[in-house]
Amino acid sequence: MKNLVDIHNERCIGCTRCMRSCPMEAIRIVDNKAQLFKERCIYCGNCIIECHKNAYKVYSDSFANLSKYKLNVAILPIAIYGLLNNKDDLGGICATLKDYGFDEVIELSGIYAFMVDRILDYIKNDDKTYILTHCPSVTRLVTKKYPQLLPNLLPFNPPFEIAGKVYRRFFSEKYQIPENEIGISYISECLSNFIVIKEDIDNSSIDQVFLLSDLVRNISYKKIEEVKAVKKGIFFAKIGAFKYVSNNRDILAVDGIRNVDTVLEHIDIRKIKNVRLVEAYSCTGGCVGGTFMRENPFVAKWRVNEFINELYDGEDFGIAIQPDDYYANEVTSEEGVLTLSNDFREAIKKMKRINEILTNLPNIDCCACGSPSCRAFAEDVVKGLKTIEDCRMRKGGN
Repeated sequence: MKNLVDIHNERCIGCTRCMRSCPMEAIRIVDNKAQLFKERCIYCGNCIIECHKNAYKVYSDSFANLSKYKLNVAILPIAIYGLLNNKDDLGGICATLKDYGFDEVIELSGIYAFMVDRILDYIKNDDKTYILTHCPSVTRLVTKKYPQLLPNLLPFNPPFEIAGKVYRRFFSEKYQIPENEIGISYISECLSNFIVIKEDIDNSSIDQVFLLSDLVRNISYKKIEEVKAVKKGIFFAKIGAFKYVSNNRDILAVDGIRNVDTVLEHIDIRKIKNVRLVEAYSCTGGCVGGTFMRENPFVAKWRVNEFINELYDGEDFGIAIQPDDYYANEVTSEEGVLTLSNDFREAIKKMKRINEILTNLPNIDCCACGSPSCRAFAEDVVKGLKTIEDCRMRKGGN
Protein backbone atom coordinates (compact mmCIF):
# COMPACT_ATOMS: atom_id res chain seq x y z
CA MET A 1 0.00 0.00 0.00
CA LYS A 2 1.37 3.40 -0.98
CA ASN A 3 1.91 6.12 1.58
CA LEU A 4 -1.31 7.86 2.58
CA VAL A 5 0.56 10.84 4.01
CA ASP A 6 3.75 12.25 2.49
CA ILE A 7 5.96 15.26 3.17
CA HIS A 8 6.83 17.41 0.15
CA ASN A 9 10.51 18.21 0.61
CA GLU A 10 10.35 21.14 -1.80
CA ARG A 11 7.86 22.85 0.52
CA CYS A 12 9.32 21.81 3.89
CA ILE A 13 11.77 24.34 5.35
CA GLY A 14 12.67 22.36 8.47
CA CYS A 15 11.12 24.94 10.80
CA THR A 16 10.31 22.34 13.55
CA ARG A 17 6.67 23.47 13.92
CA CYS A 18 5.28 20.02 13.15
CA MET A 19 7.92 18.29 15.27
CA ARG A 20 7.13 20.43 18.30
CA SER A 21 3.39 19.81 17.93
CA CYS A 22 3.64 16.01 17.76
CA PRO A 23 2.49 14.39 21.03
CA MET A 24 4.24 11.11 20.20
CA GLU A 25 7.61 12.58 19.16
CA ALA A 26 7.17 10.82 15.82
CA ILE A 27 8.86 13.53 13.74
CA ARG A 28 12.54 14.42 13.32
CA ILE A 29 14.29 17.04 11.21
CA VAL A 30 16.87 15.31 8.99
CA ASP A 31 18.94 17.38 6.54
CA ASN A 32 16.63 20.34 7.21
CA LYS A 33 13.53 18.36 6.22
CA ALA A 34 10.80 16.81 8.37
CA GLN A 35 10.81 13.02 8.54
CA LEU A 36 7.89 11.01 9.93
CA PHE A 37 8.49 7.81 11.94
CA LYS A 38 5.17 6.14 11.22
CA GLU A 39 5.51 3.37 13.79
CA ARG A 40 5.12 6.02 16.51
CA CYS A 41 2.45 8.09 14.76
CA ILE A 42 -1.17 8.10 15.99
CA TYR A 43 -2.35 10.27 13.05
CA CYS A 44 -3.81 13.01 15.22
CA GLY A 45 -3.17 15.54 12.42
CA ASN A 46 -1.41 18.12 14.60
CA CYS A 47 1.49 18.25 12.14
CA ILE A 48 -0.81 19.06 9.22
CA ILE A 49 -2.60 21.78 11.15
CA GLU A 50 0.66 23.37 12.35
CA CYS A 51 2.48 23.30 9.00
CA HIS A 52 2.25 26.81 7.50
CA LYS A 53 3.94 25.68 4.28
CA ASN A 54 1.37 22.97 3.43
CA ALA A 55 4.18 20.45 3.14
CA TYR A 56 2.05 17.51 4.24
CA LYS A 57 0.12 15.81 1.45
CA VAL A 58 -2.79 13.43 2.09
CA TYR A 59 -3.79 11.12 -0.77
CA SER A 60 -7.56 10.66 -0.88
CA ASP A 61 -9.62 8.74 -3.43
CA SER A 62 -10.72 10.07 -6.81
CA PHE A 63 -14.32 10.91 -7.66
CA ALA A 64 -13.72 9.07 -10.94
CA ASN A 65 -13.91 5.82 -8.94
CA LEU A 66 -17.63 6.37 -8.38
CA SER A 67 -18.28 4.94 -11.84
CA LYS A 68 -17.40 1.46 -10.52
CA TYR A 69 -20.67 1.22 -8.60
CA LYS A 70 -24.33 1.13 -9.57
CA LEU A 71 -25.29 3.17 -6.53
CA ASN A 72 -23.08 5.60 -4.63
CA VAL A 73 -23.77 6.67 -1.05
CA ALA A 74 -21.93 9.53 0.66
CA ILE A 75 -21.70 9.64 4.47
CA LEU A 76 -21.21 13.11 5.91
CA PRO A 77 -19.28 13.41 9.20
CA ILE A 78 -21.09 14.61 12.30
CA ALA A 79 -18.67 17.57 12.32
CA ILE A 80 -20.36 18.95 9.21
CA TYR A 81 -22.71 20.83 11.53
CA GLY A 82 -19.78 23.00 12.59
CA LEU A 83 -19.66 24.46 9.07
CA LEU A 84 -23.35 25.32 8.70
CA ASN A 85 -24.99 28.70 9.12
CA ASN A 86 -28.50 27.26 8.75
CA LYS A 87 -30.44 24.18 7.65
CA ASP A 88 -30.31 25.21 3.98
CA ASP A 89 -26.51 24.98 4.07
CA LEU A 90 -26.74 21.25 4.78
CA GLY A 91 -29.11 20.85 1.86
CA GLY A 92 -26.65 22.71 -0.36
CA ILE A 93 -23.83 20.38 0.64
CA CYS A 94 -25.97 17.34 -0.16
CA ALA A 95 -26.94 18.79 -3.54
CA THR A 96 -23.27 19.46 -4.33
CA LEU A 97 -22.36 15.86 -3.51
CA LYS A 98 -25.06 14.64 -5.88
CA ASP A 99 -23.53 16.83 -8.58
CA TYR A 100 -20.26 14.98 -7.94
CA GLY A 101 -22.04 11.70 -8.73
CA PHE A 102 -23.50 10.45 -5.46
CA ASP A 103 -27.03 9.05 -5.54
CA GLU A 104 -27.72 9.19 -1.81
CA VAL A 105 -26.28 11.43 0.93
CA ILE A 106 -26.75 10.62 4.60
CA GLU A 107 -25.51 12.12 7.86
CA LEU A 108 -24.65 10.43 11.15
CA SER A 109 -26.80 12.07 13.83
CA GLY A 110 -29.21 9.11 13.90
CA ILE A 111 -26.38 6.64 14.49
CA TYR A 112 -24.93 8.71 17.34
CA ALA A 113 -28.35 9.06 18.97
CA PHE A 114 -29.01 5.32 18.67
CA MET A 115 -25.72 4.43 20.36
CA VAL A 116 -26.37 6.49 23.51
CA ASP A 117 -28.61 3.85 25.11
CA ARG A 118 -26.36 1.01 23.93
CA ILE A 119 -23.40 2.63 25.72
CA LEU A 120 -25.37 3.32 28.90
CA ASP A 121 -26.54 -0.30 29.00
CA TYR A 122 -22.98 -1.56 28.59
CA ILE A 123 -21.41 0.46 31.42
CA LYS A 124 -24.20 0.30 34.01
CA ASN A 125 -23.13 -2.97 35.68
CA ASP A 126 -19.41 -2.31 36.04
CA ASP A 127 -17.41 -0.01 38.30
CA LYS A 128 -14.40 0.44 36.02
CA THR A 129 -13.69 3.74 34.27
CA TYR A 130 -14.61 3.19 30.63
CA ILE A 131 -13.14 5.16 27.75
CA LEU A 132 -15.59 6.30 25.08
CA THR A 133 -13.90 7.60 21.99
CA HIS A 134 -15.10 7.98 18.43
CA CYS A 135 -11.52 9.03 17.68
CA PRO A 136 -9.08 6.42 16.28
CA SER A 137 -6.13 8.57 17.41
CA VAL A 138 -7.14 8.08 21.04
CA THR A 139 -7.45 4.34 20.42
CA ARG A 140 -3.96 4.33 18.86
CA LEU A 141 -2.61 6.25 21.85
CA VAL A 142 -4.00 3.57 24.16
CA THR A 143 -2.61 0.69 22.09
CA LYS A 144 0.87 2.22 21.85
CA LYS A 145 1.32 3.87 25.25
CA TYR A 146 -1.32 2.46 27.61
CA PRO A 147 -2.03 -1.12 26.44
CA GLN A 148 -3.03 -2.01 30.00
CA LEU A 149 -6.11 0.21 29.46
CA LEU A 150 -7.36 -1.74 26.43
CA PRO A 151 -10.09 -3.45 28.54
CA ASN A 152 -11.37 0.04 29.41
CA LEU A 153 -12.11 0.90 25.78
CA LEU A 154 -15.77 0.49 24.87
CA PRO A 155 -16.06 -2.27 22.23
CA PHE A 156 -18.08 -0.34 19.65
CA ASN A 157 -17.40 0.46 16.02
CA PRO A 158 -16.97 4.09 14.93
CA PRO A 159 -20.30 5.59 13.81
CA PHE A 160 -19.22 5.77 10.15
CA GLU A 161 -18.52 2.00 10.16
CA ILE A 162 -21.94 1.34 11.67
CA ALA A 163 -23.52 3.60 9.05
CA GLY A 164 -21.68 1.83 6.25
CA LYS A 165 -23.08 -1.55 7.27
CA VAL A 166 -26.59 -0.29 7.98
CA TYR A 167 -27.05 1.81 4.85
CA ARG A 168 -25.49 -0.76 2.51
CA ARG A 169 -28.13 -3.21 3.69
CA PHE A 170 -30.90 -0.60 3.63
CA PHE A 171 -30.24 0.68 0.11
CA SER A 172 -29.69 -2.84 -1.23
CA GLU A 173 -33.21 -3.73 -0.11
CA LYS A 174 -34.68 -0.40 -1.22
CA TYR A 175 -33.28 -0.45 -4.77
CA GLN A 176 -32.91 -4.24 -5.18
CA ILE A 177 -29.19 -3.89 -5.89
CA PRO A 178 -26.57 -6.41 -4.67
CA GLU A 179 -24.63 -5.05 -1.71
CA ASN A 180 -21.29 -5.39 -3.51
CA GLU A 181 -22.53 -3.04 -6.26
CA ILE A 182 -23.14 -0.23 -3.78
CA GLY A 183 -20.24 2.13 -3.11
CA ILE A 184 -20.11 3.66 0.36
CA SER A 185 -17.93 6.77 0.64
CA TYR A 186 -17.03 8.70 3.78
CA ILE A 187 -16.33 12.42 3.66
CA SER A 188 -13.66 12.60 6.34
CA GLU A 189 -13.31 15.57 8.67
CA CYS A 190 -9.98 14.41 10.08
CA LEU A 191 -6.79 12.52 9.34
CA SER A 192 -7.49 9.96 12.05
CA ASN A 193 -10.71 8.65 10.50
CA PHE A 194 -9.21 8.81 7.01
CA ILE A 195 -6.24 6.65 7.99
CA VAL A 196 -8.15 4.06 10.04
CA ILE A 197 -10.43 3.39 7.06
CA LYS A 198 -7.71 3.32 4.39
CA GLU A 199 -5.33 1.10 6.37
CA ASP A 200 -7.98 -1.59 6.75
CA ILE A 201 -10.05 -0.90 3.64
CA ASP A 202 -10.61 -4.61 2.90
CA ASN A 203 -12.37 -5.09 6.24
CA SER A 204 -14.08 -1.71 6.41
CA SER A 205 -17.72 -1.08 5.52
CA ILE A 206 -16.45 2.03 3.71
CA ASP A 207 -15.19 1.71 0.13
CA GLN A 208 -13.71 5.16 -0.46
CA VAL A 209 -12.70 8.20 1.57
CA PHE A 210 -12.71 11.83 0.49
CA LEU A 211 -11.50 14.89 2.38
CA LEU A 212 -14.03 17.38 3.69
CA SER A 213 -11.59 20.23 2.99
CA ASP A 214 -11.70 19.39 -0.73
CA LEU A 215 -15.49 19.40 -0.72
CA VAL A 216 -16.11 22.71 1.06
CA ARG A 217 -14.12 24.63 -1.56
CA ASN A 218 -16.73 23.82 -4.20
CA ILE A 219 -20.07 23.91 -2.40
CA SER A 220 -22.96 25.40 -4.37
CA TYR A 221 -26.08 26.58 -2.58
CA LYS A 222 -28.12 27.03 -5.75
CA LYS A 223 -29.88 23.70 -5.19
CA ILE A 224 -31.15 22.49 -1.83
CA GLU A 225 -31.79 18.85 -0.86
CA GLU A 226 -33.95 17.99 2.15
CA VAL A 227 -32.01 16.21 4.91
CA LYS A 228 -33.44 14.70 8.08
CA ALA A 229 -31.38 14.91 11.26
CA VAL A 230 -31.81 13.64 14.83
CA LYS A 231 -31.27 16.50 17.27
CA LYS A 232 -29.79 14.37 20.06
CA GLY A 233 -27.12 13.02 17.73
CA ILE A 234 -25.95 16.42 16.50
CA PHE A 235 -24.54 17.21 19.95
CA PHE A 236 -21.76 14.69 19.20
CA ALA A 237 -20.18 17.09 16.73
CA LYS A 238 -18.54 18.69 19.78
CA ILE A 239 -16.96 17.64 23.05
CA GLY A 240 -19.15 16.88 26.06
CA ALA A 241 -22.11 15.52 24.12
CA PHE A 242 -22.53 12.25 25.98
CA LYS A 243 -22.64 13.91 29.37
CA TYR A 244 -25.27 16.33 28.09
CA VAL A 245 -27.61 13.92 26.30
CA SER A 246 -27.39 11.21 29.00
CA ASN A 247 -27.72 13.68 31.89
CA ASN A 248 -25.03 11.82 33.87
CA ARG A 249 -22.69 13.63 36.25
CA ASP A 250 -20.02 10.92 36.47
CA ILE A 251 -18.74 11.50 32.93
CA LEU A 252 -15.49 13.33 32.19
CA ALA A 253 -15.08 14.96 28.76
CA VAL A 254 -11.56 15.75 27.55
CA ASP A 255 -10.28 17.10 24.23
CA GLY A 256 -6.83 17.83 22.82
CA ILE A 257 -4.47 14.88 22.49
CA ARG A 258 -2.02 16.07 25.16
CA ASN A 259 -4.89 16.51 27.63
CA VAL A 260 -6.17 13.05 26.71
CA ASP A 261 -2.68 11.64 27.33
CA THR A 262 -2.65 13.15 30.82
CA VAL A 263 -6.11 11.82 31.67
CA LEU A 264 -5.19 8.32 30.44
CA GLU A 265 -2.14 8.41 32.68
CA HIS A 266 -4.36 9.39 35.61
CA ILE A 267 -6.71 6.49 34.86
CA ASP A 268 -3.73 4.15 34.68
CA ILE A 269 -2.39 5.14 38.13
CA ARG A 270 -5.90 5.19 39.65
CA LYS A 271 -5.72 8.93 40.23
CA ILE A 272 -9.18 9.43 38.72
CA LYS A 273 -11.99 8.05 40.87
CA ASN A 274 -15.79 8.10 40.73
CA VAL A 275 -15.76 8.60 36.96
CA ARG A 276 -17.72 5.97 35.04
CA LEU A 277 -16.92 7.20 31.57
CA VAL A 278 -14.23 9.34 29.96
CA GLU A 279 -15.27 10.87 26.64
CA ALA A 280 -12.01 11.57 24.79
CA TYR A 281 -11.20 13.34 21.53
CA SER A 282 -7.83 14.09 19.99
CA CYS A 283 -8.93 17.36 18.40
CA THR A 284 -9.71 20.57 20.26
CA GLY A 285 -13.46 20.91 20.64
CA GLY A 286 -14.12 17.35 19.52
CA CYS A 287 -14.79 16.41 15.89
CA VAL A 288 -15.42 20.06 14.93
CA GLY A 289 -11.67 20.59 15.42
CA GLY A 290 -10.78 17.96 12.82
CA THR A 291 -7.79 18.28 10.49
CA PHE A 292 -9.87 18.88 7.36
CA MET A 293 -12.53 21.13 8.87
CA ARG A 294 -10.70 24.34 7.92
CA GLU A 295 -12.61 26.21 10.63
CA ASN A 296 -11.74 27.46 14.09
CA PRO A 297 -13.09 24.81 16.51
CA PHE A 298 -14.64 27.39 18.83
CA VAL A 299 -16.50 29.03 15.96
CA ALA A 300 -17.57 25.57 14.80
CA LYS A 301 -18.89 24.69 18.28
CA TRP A 302 -20.91 27.90 18.30
CA ARG A 303 -22.39 27.01 14.91
CA VAL A 304 -23.38 23.56 16.17
CA ASN A 305 -25.19 25.15 19.11
CA GLU A 306 -26.98 27.60 16.83
CA PHE A 307 -28.02 24.80 14.47
CA ILE A 308 -29.36 22.69 17.34
CA ASN A 309 -31.46 25.61 18.55
CA GLU A 310 -33.23 25.70 15.18
CA LEU A 311 -34.37 22.07 15.43
CA TYR A 312 -37.26 20.35 17.13
CA ASP A 313 -36.47 17.19 19.09
CA GLY A 314 -37.62 15.17 16.09
CA GLU A 315 -37.94 11.42 15.66
CA ASP A 316 -35.50 8.69 16.56
CA PHE A 317 -33.47 6.82 13.97
CA GLY A 318 -35.87 4.72 11.92
CA ILE A 319 -33.59 2.12 10.29
CA ALA A 320 -32.91 -1.27 11.88
CA ILE A 321 -29.46 -1.65 13.47
CA GLN A 322 -28.18 -5.07 14.56
CA PRO A 323 -25.64 -5.81 17.33
CA ASP A 324 -23.19 -7.09 14.69
CA ASP A 325 -23.29 -3.61 13.16
CA TYR A 326 -21.97 -1.81 16.20
CA TYR A 327 -19.86 -4.32 18.18
CA ALA A 328 -16.19 -4.02 17.19
CA ASN A 329 -13.40 -6.55 16.92
CA GLU A 330 -10.93 -6.69 19.79
CA VAL A 331 -8.28 -3.96 19.68
CA THR A 332 -4.74 -5.33 19.81
CA SER A 333 -1.77 -3.88 21.69
CA GLU A 334 1.21 -2.18 20.04
CA GLU A 335 3.14 -2.22 23.30
CA GLY A 336 6.63 -2.67 21.83
CA VAL A 337 6.52 0.47 19.68
CA LEU A 338 7.71 2.90 22.36
CA THR A 339 10.06 0.60 24.27
CA LEU A 340 13.85 0.84 24.03
CA SER A 341 14.24 -2.93 23.76
CA ASN A 342 12.14 -6.07 24.13
CA ASP A 343 14.90 -7.43 26.36
CA PHE A 344 14.42 -6.00 29.87
CA ARG A 345 18.14 -5.93 30.75
CA GLU A 346 19.04 -4.28 27.47
CA ALA A 347 16.30 -1.69 28.00
CA ILE A 348 17.72 -0.86 31.45
CA LYS A 349 21.19 -0.40 29.95
CA LYS A 350 19.83 1.94 27.29
CA MET A 351 17.86 3.92 29.86
CA LYS A 352 21.02 4.42 31.95
CA ARG A 353 22.90 5.56 28.85
CA ILE A 354 20.11 8.03 28.01
CA ASN A 355 20.28 9.51 31.50
CA GLU A 356 24.08 9.81 31.24
CA ILE A 357 23.79 11.68 27.95
CA LEU A 358 21.13 13.98 29.43
CA THR A 359 23.56 15.19 32.10
CA ASN A 360 25.75 16.61 29.30
CA LEU A 361 22.88 18.30 27.46
CA PRO A 362 21.51 21.80 28.12
CA ASN A 363 17.92 20.48 28.59
CA ILE A 364 16.43 23.56 26.96
CA ASP A 365 14.63 21.60 24.20
CA CYS A 366 15.77 24.03 21.51
CA CYS A 367 15.20 21.46 18.70
CA ALA A 368 18.31 22.69 16.84
CA CYS A 369 19.53 19.08 16.68
CA GLY A 370 16.41 17.99 14.81
CA SER A 371 14.89 16.10 17.76
CA PRO A 372 11.79 17.37 19.61
CA SER A 373 13.44 17.47 23.04
CA CYS A 374 16.77 16.87 24.73
CA ARG A 375 15.49 13.57 26.07
CA ALA A 376 14.35 12.50 22.60
CA PHE A 377 17.80 13.48 21.29
CA ALA A 378 19.49 11.32 23.93
CA GLU A 379 17.25 8.43 22.92
CA ASP A 380 18.12 9.00 19.25
CA VAL A 381 21.83 8.86 20.13
CA VAL A 382 21.38 5.56 21.98
CA LYS A 383 19.43 4.16 19.02
CA GLY A 384 22.19 5.22 16.64
CA LEU A 385 20.07 7.76 14.78
CA LYS A 386 22.25 10.70 15.85
CA THR A 387 25.63 11.36 17.44
CA ILE A 388 26.35 13.47 20.50
CA GLU A 389 28.09 16.01 18.25
CA ASP A 390 24.73 16.81 16.64
CA CYS A 391 23.86 18.86 19.74
CA ARG A 392 24.93 22.43 18.97
CA MET A 393 24.41 23.62 22.53
CA ARG A 394 26.18 20.80 24.35
CA LYS A 395 27.87 21.62 27.64
CA GLY A 396 31.57 22.02 27.10
CA GLY A 397 31.09 22.50 23.36
CA ASN A 398 31.41 25.62 21.21
